[in-house]
Amino acid sequence: MTRTFVFATIKPIKNVIIYDNKYMSIETIKQLGLSDNEAKVYVASLELGQATVQELGKKAKVKRTTVYTTIEGLKEKGLLAETKKGKKTLFIAQNPEALLAISEKRLAEIKKVLPELKSIYNAGDKEKPKLKFFEGKEGYLAVYKNILKENPKELLAISSYESWLKHVDLEFEEKWTQQRIKQGMFLRWLDFKTKATAKRAKEGKKGLREIRFLPDKFAFSSTIFIYEGKIGLMSGKAKDFMAVIIENQEFYQTFKQFFEMLFLFAKS
Repeated sequence: MTRTFVFATIKPIKNVIIYDNKYMSIETIKQLGLSDNEAKVYVASLELGQATVQELGKKAKVKRTTVYTTIEGLKEKGLLAETKKGKKTLFIAQNPEALLAISEKRLAEIKKVLPELKSIYNAGDKEKPKLKFFEGKEGYLAVYKNILKENPKELLAISSYESWLKHVDLEFEEKWTQQRIKQGMFLRWLDFKTKATAKRAKEGKKGLREIRFLPDKFAFSSTIFIYEGKIGLMSGKAKDFMAVIIENQEFYQTFKQFFEMLFLFAKS
């Protein structure tokens, strides 16, 4: 049997002193707020056990003038301890689980300021529309879940039911409709008259909806939902589902008035 051995040359990466997964460890540790030098010295200390300043600097490839301040930073963070052995001062890495404490502290600090940040976010420019884009199956599920979550007393829809069914199956529609009814959400719906929409129209109060029909000559493929200061625009023609939810009071009022005008002249 002939065996073939393949040899590869690995080029050193500048400033990287740890190999294999240890380089990734340094990068991960830095995400907790440690400087590049602190991460290098800490990992070097884990490898060396007890070590002097000079040994840590050499192993971590950090300049001696910088090692002292780096060590102080690690001591303050609880990642390095100091001990004496004769006349020598040695430093010992603390259990890596101490990193969890740092992570938890940073998370607690973020949670502490989160209410204030949310307040600033909500007090931002109210005139500027907020847009959310959705696509694919998860996209339309997100749009319909958003409607149920907002739970408006009345939902307005300008729709092409036939096009809508290309993306949403009847089983999903039935479950969503039952949940809408359960929440007491009344649907006023403008569409084009087909067998399917005529059937829905006959359900009337049972379906907690009122459907009126637009002239066929104005037929389109998209669906528009108007609710709670939002407008949902959903494509019915595209191969893959696409939708945009726009949150803006001025746009909402404009679309709502547009709907009311059409609803007034549409046929039952």
